Amino acid sequence: MIARGNGPSPADVLAEFPIHGERALPGERADVPTASPVTQPVATSEAVADAASLAPRAVAFAADLAGISLAVTLALVGAAAATGRAPRAPGLAWAGAFALTFSYAFVALPLTLFGRTVGMSLAGLVARAGTAGRSLTPAEASRRWVGTLAAAALLGAPLLFTRRDRRRPTPADRLSGRPLVRELEA
Repeated sequence: MIARGNGPSPADVLAEFPIHGERALPGERADVPTASPVTQPVATSEAVADAASLAPRAVAFAADLAGISLAVTLALVGAAAATGRAPRAPGLAWAGAFALTFSYAFVALPLTLFGRTVGMSLAGLVARAGTAGRSLTPAEASRRWVGTLAAAALLGAPLLFTRRDRRRPTPADRLSGRPLVRELEA
């Protein structure tokens, strides 16, 4: 039996989780000092200077969308295999509700725990650190998810304003109050 206090703390275990990323991305300078991934917030002037452009944001969105689409497709294929017939209108409505619910969990949970989604991790992005550290509060993560849904529902039209000026926040940045920045090697 392991006595309390002898094992690693939950923060130590999560610090080694691969979603934090510790490598410099291609084209990034490794000599730029940055904040620690978990404990030190990034200064506001650094966040504005390192604001993520639309290209890595698009990569992150596409990767997250692919993960969500895979889960919904597997659920539909599983339901068709179990029933022996293609889904009808109520089944497709269920799939839509499942997609919405799963997308919330797929985005908001990693944002709350790690400050980034799986897609953001692949693209080398992270939500700008707040006063309490890297990860977003559940309310901020929920608002970021709503902002992303709004931009997707409008086929990306709100992002045209962001394209011209990197400092201008996307709907998700504006609603969550935490813009995405490139994560540099510490």
